[in-house]
Amino acid sequence: MNGTKVAYRYAKSLLDVAQEQKILDKVYNDMVLVRKTIVDNPDLAEYVSSPVVKTANKIEIAEKLFGGKIETLSLNFLNLIANNGREEVYLKIVKRFIHLYDEVKGVEMATVISAIKLDKKLLSRIQKHVSLLTGKDIDIVEEINEDIIGGYILKIGDYQYDASILNNVQKLQREFKENLYDPKL
Repeated sequence: MNGTKVAYRYAKSLLDVAQEQKILDKVYNDMVLVRKTIVDNPDLAEYVSSPVVKTANKIEIAEKLFGGKIETLSLNFLNLIANNGREEVYLKIVKRFIHLYDEVKGVEMATVISAIKLDKKLLSRIQKHVSLLTGKDIDIVEEINEDIIGGYILKIGDYQYDASILNNVQKLQREFKENLYDPKL
């Protein structure tokens, strides 16, 4: 079974149990914390997904990092992922849960990729504008990618608007190449 299906099944199960126990918002906050911790610490992400590291060690790390900070259900869920040998899709499961939560709450996730960190005022303006366009509440995730040089890339679901300098340079390069091979010249 591929990682996307596994991630969906685990995330959906957690969502259902959290709704049943009426702690969905708390579990959501827990998963946001777990995602941020993993994304901000690439060594931790590598450690968690490594097949060489023993499951007991992974569970111990989760206990140390999140014990007392997140709901028991959330911690047990993280341990379940490790016990079932699904660590390679650990982050996918967490991200899928957050996505499912947003669907339940009617929130659309938007990602803004820029070369530098954007200030909160600008992110707020982008969030309001996208909210007006989609008619939904918008949750903005910011990513930094210096390779785009400047400008930004906005992703909303399957839609992507690329206003980066890198994209514009690549368009110009393609146009120059097409004009060089123009038989009329």
